[in-house]
Amino acid sequence: DKKINNFDFDFMPIGQAIKKAREQESNQRTVSGIVDYSARHIQSVENEGQHPSFELFIQLITMFDVSVDEYIFPNKKTNKKFRPQAFGNTA
Repeated sequence: DKKINNFDFDFMPIGQAIKKAREQESNQRTVSGIVDYSARHIQSVENEGQHPSFELFIQLITMFDVSVDEYIFPNKKTNKKFRPQAFGNTA
């Protein structure tokens, strides 16, 4: 079976949200050392809309507490009062 992949997701808004959150806490060089990707790769994700690997995506949104629901489901009404806890967080 050949899958049809017409996935055309604009990652730029999420990249910009990650950048905005990261700038409040750190710089690209420090983050690149933590996640083991080059600073240039982090820059491409943040500024050029490059799709990161799933692993890097999870690392960045978790590290900087970026909620992606509003970008993935832009037309969905959300309950801003409810925020599920991260997996494994029992506190």
